[in-house]
Amino acid sequence: MSQSLGFQLPEHLQARQAARRRESGILYVTGAIAIVCIVAAGALLPPINAIRTQHQLVIDPDSVRGLPPDIALLGKLGTFRALAIDWASIRAERLKDEGKTYEALQLHETICKLAPRFPTVWANAAWNMAYNISVLQYSPDARWQWVRNGITILRDEGIKYNPKSVALYKELAWIYWHKIGDNLDDEHWNYKRALAVEMERVLGAPPVTLDDREYMDWFRKMVEAPRDLDKLVTEDAEMAALVSKLDKLGLKPDQSLLEFVARHIRPELQINDLIIEQQRETDAVLAGRLALLTGEKTAALCDKLLAAVRYDVLHNVMKFDLDWMFGLMKQYGPLDWRNGHAHALYWSSYGEHKCRGHAAVSRTDAINTARLTFFALQTLIDRGRIVLEPDFDEPFKSYIDMSPDTRFIPYLYDTYMRLGKEYFGDDPRFIEGTPGPNYMNGFVTAMHKWIQYLYFEGGERNLEMAKNYYAWLREHNPHPDGSTQSRYLQTLDDFVMGDVLSQLQTYRAAGALIRSLINRGLKHFALNQKRAGVTAIERARRCHEYWLKDADVSRNDRMKMQPLPAILRDQIIELMQTQEFAPLFKARLWKNLPLEMRQLVYDQLSPYFEKLCAAQQPSWSVDAAFREPAGMAEARKRELKTVGKVREDVQQGEGFKH
Repeated sequence: MSQSLGFQLPEHLQARQAARRRESGILYVTGAIAIVCIVAAGALLPPINAIRTQHQLVIDPDSVRGLPPDIALLGKLGTFRALAIDWASIRAERLKDEGKTYEALQLHETICKLAPRFPTVWANAAWNMAYNISVLQYSPDARWQWVRNGITILRDEGIKYNPKSVALYKELAWIYWHKIGDNLDDEHWNYKRALAVEMERVLGAPPVTLDDREYMDWFRKMVEAPRDLDKLVTEDAEMAALVSKLDKLGLKPDQSLLEFVARHIRPELQINDLIIEQQRETDAVLAGRLALLTGEKTAALCDKLLAAVRYDVLHNVMKFDLDWMFGLMKQYGPLDWRNGHAHALYWSSYGEHKCRGHAAVSRTDAINTARLTFFALQTLIDRGRIVLEPDFDEPFKSYIDMSPDTRFIPYLYDTYMRLGKEYFGDDPRFIEGTPGPNYMNGFVTAMHKWIQYLYFEGGERNLEMAKNYYAWLREHNPHPDGSTQSRYLQTLDDFVMGDVLSQLQTYRAAGALIRSLINRGLKHFALNQKRAGVTAIERARRCHEYWLKDADVSRNDRMKMQPLPAILRDQIIELMQTQEFAPLFKARLWKNLPLEMRQLVYDQLSPYFEKLCAAQQPSWSVDAAFREPAGMAEARKRELKTVGKVREDVQQGEGFKH
């Protein structure tokens, strides 16, 4: 009978086996958990990727599509790309310091290609070009070229590859605002001229309008134009025939057509109207082009073509969203796109709009955008009305003048009220009907300027607005103790003119102020703003009368002041003879001056007019440009003291009454 042998593993081996079983169990459990986590992670990947795309944390496939091969290749360098960027950045700075600007430009372009989705490299490159490299140049055209390089690299490339980077939009807006629109750069006037001429090449001369609606209708044609130029030209039989005729005359539906129109088809008095008939060039091609573009049968079709070409250039070359441009004009007024501050307003607001809801945009960004909007509109009020005599061949020789534009005042008022309530309406200190405590100081300061502008420009509508704003100050800007400020308890006339007349403390100050008001009036006449011109002359008259009757000065100082017509005569002569103003500007001023103003100066200026017209190439007709005023025989018999006040209903060829 067999007997089984009993054997028991030693205790340490039993413990080892138990440990192995536990390890196996743990491995099975953790493996199962890992599988579950991987499956769960896979399920969460689509929403996570959607969030990353929404906040611009990954490359947007739509913006990658069509990436140039050299940029795509450099983007695959991996770790070595960071080293290449560091080396190129250091080298670019050294080249800039050594004055090798074009080599530095090439390196900056390489850096941007190495990191096309990193907005900072684009911003740094644009800043270097527009600011650091531009100031190293010695000629205006070279400096402007580098400012343009900074604009182009941001607008055409940086924003293209980083469409949700608010920083790039702000950088572009800042260049337009600070470098071009402001006056801190020595060449800022040349930048203003260059930008204005560039935009006028595309848009043509702005129309002469009586109200904002007409101006908006003019721009609306471009917004509503066919948005596929090639399709319009090929599929519309009438348009194809027109384009064929233009082609035979050497014009194509592109920027060359727009420049021809900007040069030769303008709404105001033109040089060709002043040239002596015998010296006018008989250019058959020019005549054929003008006949085709302005002919009664083809004018409507040409307008449609021009609108489509303008849309194509603005959208595809200058990267504008015309719907957004038109929306800004509806919201903020008749923006003149020849002005740098209009561009700053566009790019700042458009960037905030495109990036809204993304990680890079905060409440602070939105508030700063609002402040830039206030500053841009106030600057347009201060100097938004542009007079431009473009020289398309040498833009820096163009004549440009910028004067106040009161059309933007009600738009800025509404903007303060709207944004103040939007951002600070929940502040317990907010009062309905005000822009809120955060914007109040700037708003009150601006409103004082608005009242002065409206008062001096004159007109029933402007004076009514000035009275309403004055009433607002009386109600909403009290003394710290809650009472109405004493300066608001006087009439509007005394409120505005009181500040002006308070400056008449010395003969020198009085003369300077009176001449300044007269010069303002003369510029208004040159702009065909006759009502504003009459108003400015009347304000000068009031200051002159105050000095002679009410100013607290000695009799000798009173006697030093010339009669107002003599001052007016001298100011017209000085303005006409200064080289600062273009001859065509002077011809337009002469055309719009009231009759008696022209009578005051004609005899003194007649020899100068003859020399000025003879100096033009080709020569101008003196009779066409500076015709002798009617009634000169009687005017020569009049003494200066008999010249009376200006009529507020002044018409062409009329002026003072006796």
